[in-house]
Amino acid sequence: MGLIIGNRALQGGPMAPYSQSPNDTTWQGVDQYLPIVFLDRTRTPVVPSSIQVELDDITNAQVMAGPSTLVSTGANTGNFIYPAFTSGGAGAPWVLQIAGAAMTMTYPYEGSQICQLKFVWTGNDSVTGNPFTEVANYIFELVGSPTVSGTL
Repeated sequence: MGLIIGNRALQGGPMAPYSQSPNDTTWQGVDQYLPIVFLDRTRTPVVPSSIQVELDDITNAQVMAGPSTLVSTGANTGNFIYPAFTSGGAGAPWVLQIAGAAMTMTYPYEGSQICQLKFVWTGNDSVTGNPFTEVANYIFELVGSPTVSGTL
């Protein structure tokens, strides 16, 4: 069988299912906020025991931030800002903030690039108590904002 034209991987798109942001386009240099609820296989909220993240420019195959292992007590500095781990259930999602400093264009002259936040977390199943691992990809378009002066 020959090469399939229109393959998403050849166009820089993800191969696996992914979720899109409520606002899937954002300006470079602007913080991005991701509300997250951690659910097990029965859709019961669970507190993660570990979380790893990596922010990539998938248009140009470049790492933008990470990979990073998040600490369960939270962080208020760096590329990823977040509170202590919670399930995000009961109407109060856990929020991961991607700092504007990490939201930079790889090649500003391109105008925009497709970015991916890969999110891998481990939790314990609410029924069996056994650990399990989940993977999520968050896809968004990062848009450059060129100016004549180049300073803003």
